[in-house]
Amino acid sequence: MIDIIMDIIRLLNEGNVIPMQKDQNTKIDLYNDQVQLFVDSSGEENKYYYFAEFAIDDEQDNLAQIEDVVLNSDVYTVIGKPKPSNSYMILLWKVEQIDESLYPYIIQIEENEFFYKKYVFYYTEKEQKCFSEWYGTLNIDKKPVLDTVLEALQSLNDESDQMQFLTRLLSKVPFFNPVFPKAVMNDFSKMVRQKIDGIRKQKNTVEMINDIFIKSIEEETFDTEVLSDMIYQKIMEE
Repeated sequence: MIDIIMDIIRLLNEGNVIPMQKDQNTKIDLYNDQVQLFVDSSGEENKYYYFAEFAIDDEQDNLAQIEDVVLNSDVYTVIGKPKPSNSYMILLWKVEQIDESLYPYIIQIEENEFFYKKYVFYYTEKEQKCFSEWYGTLNIDKKPVLDTVLEALQSLNDESDQMQFLTRLLSKVPFFNPVFPKAVMNDFSKMVRQKIDGIRKQKNTVEMINDIFIKSIEEETFDTEVLSDMIYQKIMEE
């Protein structure tokens, strides 16, 4: 399934994974079918994006195997080990259904940024097929593909499979920065932006709470009521 999602990313980025850069110039071969690496050389510092097919079998996930591929590749004789300041791991996770039981597991993975920043793009096969079939009906002309997709999306229900799939993809692939064309209504662009920002904000809120907790327990005068009040105030500020 990794190739299907990677091809969808290419569709939205005018034919290549990294925006405005050819795959043949950005892909670094890790010699593994389930893990792909692309480098963005457009800025002052290179940024590395790892895409991997995430799975859980008999309550055991394959994250250790993915990291073994990433951290033991010969490619690091050239680019060095990954670090959170310039490296991103996007885990592509096809699930049977989406419910609240997924979120604690996703947060746990995304919180751990020891080698790279992690993002879990979770989706169902039904969502993916609905998006692909819907995309196939669009008239892609001279405008950027993402502009066309966002314009067409405004005619769909907020909770449609296509909407859920796309907004989650845009929020979990960090180099996507959708700019809404003037033809898209302001209220619609705000709604989609809120969905994207809401998904991204979940991770930021967890990180903020974790920082408060660590700093509090390090103090000799640790007080659970004070800690609870601090967390509450921070969330209200968000």
